[in-house]
Amino acid sequence: MLPPGHIAAGYLAAYALIKITKPVLTTGQIDQLLWFGALMGFVPDLDTFFSFTRVGSFTFNADKTDHRKYFTHAPIFWLVVGLSIFFTAPSLFIKYVGLIIWLGPWSHFFWDSLQYGIPWLWPFKKDIYAFRDKEMNYEGPPEPFFKYWFSFLKLYITKAKMTFYTEIILIVLALISLVK
Repeated sequence: MLPPGHIAAGYLAAYALIKITKPVLTTGQIDQLLWFGALMGFVPDLDTFFSFTRVGSFTFNADKTDHRKYFTHAPIFWLVVGLSIFFTAPSLFIKYVGLIIWLGPWSHFFWDSLQYGIPWLWPFKKDIYAFRDKEMNYEGPPEPFFKYWFSFLKLYITKAKMTFYTEIILIVLALISLVK
């Protein structure tokens, strides 16, 4: 899934958490949690920039820049961080920050698992698990950043239609809930 879809999914995860649990927080705090949820839905993909430092350039190389193999794409990492904050938080607001640190990335992992997969069992196994075949992996020669993304977008729109249309739906739902 692309960044806009992950951002929308993180926002919707925070929105659902707040709607279901109905915390006694100020409107400002709830707004902060919703925006934080949007950010946390995207945060796991920031490990891509670590990939670039490993390669030594702003180039995608399938062998060296698969950011889904880092611990930041491992669900247990975010579960431990989020619940640690939740159980040690001095206030209800910080407890919700902890829950969103857990649930925002998990929304990211769920949607990444539609087509690509992630290491759901890390650190016990490094295998990548997906709901569908990993047919969408774009593995070509190393390419500069923008050339890679242009090629990837063409492939994504034509070959990953289920994920692409799901992403559109998530974005529309997030915008509708934001306008309400």
